[in-house]
Amino acid sequence: MNTHDYSIREWGHSYNVIGIEDEGLSIRIAGWGRGISNNDYIILKNGDDTTRYQIDDIEYERDPADMWFASATFSPRES
Repeated sequence: MNTHDYSIREWGHSYNVIGIEDEGLSIRIAGWGRGISNNDYIILKNGDDTTRYQIDDIEYERDPADMWFASATFSPRES
């Protein structure tokens, strides 16, 4: 499992939350960037802080090849 920091949005490395369920415990994301796999973690911007989610399922598009859609579950960092 890898962790991908998407807290700073850049060209070709960005995301949009397209759905929120269970008061934010589950989200659906559309994004751009390579290398994310199922069970990886993704760090997203949350106001002035960040929040970690674990990717449940990710599907990459064919064109553009770096575009993806994913479902993710809130995964607090362990102290």
